[in-house]
Amino acid sequence: MAQYTASVRRLLVSGLVDYLGAGLFLAFSAVYFTQLVGLTIAQVGLGMGAAGCVAMAGATPLGRLADRVGVRRMLVALHLVRAGGTAAYAVVGEFWGFLAAVTVVTVADQAIAALTQAFVAELAGEERRGRVMAAYRTIANIGISVGGPLGGLLTGASGRSAFQVTLLVNAVAYLLTALLVRTIGQHGTTAPAPAPSPVRRSRALRDRRLLAFAGIDTLLQLWLPVLNLGFPLWLIADGQVPRAWIGPLYAINTVLGVALMVPSARFTASVKAARRCQVAGAVALAAACLAFWASWFPVAIVVLTFGEIAVVAAAWTLSYALAPGERRAEYLAAFGMGRSFGRYVLGPLLVTGLLQAVGGATWAILAALFCAAALATLLPRDPGA
Repeated sequence: MAQYTASVRRLLVSGLVDYLGAGLFLAFSAVYFTQLVGLTIAQVGLGMGAAGCVAMAGATPLGRLADRVGVRRMLVALHLVRAGGTAAYAVVGEFWGFLAAVTVVTVADQAIAALTQAFVAELAGEERRGRVMAAYRTIANIGISVGGPLGGLLTGASGRSAFQVTLLVNAVAYLLTALLVRTIGQHGTTAPAPAPSPVRRSRALRDRRLLAFAGIDTLLQLWLPVLNLGFPLWLIADGQVPRAWIGPLYAINTVLGVALMVPSARFTASVKAARRCQVAGAVALAAACLAFWASWFPVAIVVLTFGEIAVVAAAWTLSYALAPGERRAEYLAAFGMGRSFGRYVLGPLLVTGLLQAVGGATWAILAALFCAAALATLLPRDPGA
């Protein structure tokens, strides 16, 4: 990490602490809420879905607020809020308490993602933002990869106390993240926060260029539910390869993602290059879907990972180009709404619904959607105009 400034290195360390905690929680959360809190699977799904809707509705207002009070200050506040919500999980005993806690945590989670990208724009020059975001994502993957197995050890625990202690450890990780973010800028150079704008009305959601590229990105973000839902469900239903392949194939995705994310940033250094990369990524995702349909699972995972890396890296450059400096957090938060909708609302419903309704033909439909996104990217629309 020697090539980065002290402020960027501190941000990367904060990301590692953050995602160690997140990985720890994700690994045992389903068991904790259903087996120990006593919620049904339907209640957990309903609560998370409702929380996601609230988070998307709040994304742009929170981004606009960050532009007024400062991105770093807002990030610190959101990490503290998330720590409080995570600690509240330890004492949740019924659905309404769970709904309140998961809403607080989800709103903070989704806002933090967009504001971290805005913060990177303050810490790094325009030509290095994509590389820093790639490094941050790599650190996040490492954190989840380490935290996940540690949290997974708890799934066999019989008492609630072990889970409660781990939730408090998770909350402490978020507190440490807030502390680290708070110190960024004191040991390096960071751009000053833009002057508060007297205009309170949202402009991002009326920007047609932003909405167009966010819509394309919504389709491309289907790669995540394809990976997390479509791939394992189809492998099991198809029956041509053993279920034991699922774990090693996920490991291939993780290793490739960690190894290739930072090098990929060089292919998205300009808006023109990012658009080419986005087209290539969309085509790769379409090809991966066809490989899944043919039950070529190792090939599909490798091609899907290349597509994932390409569209994620391209989205950073394009969203930065769309966001005016004085409203950067607002615009990035609005762009992120499409990402969240594609990954967590549209994607799960579409992938699971299609698999149940049409079986293998699901992959042809998904491939067509990715091809449509590639064609839409080619339309003469300049995000930096």
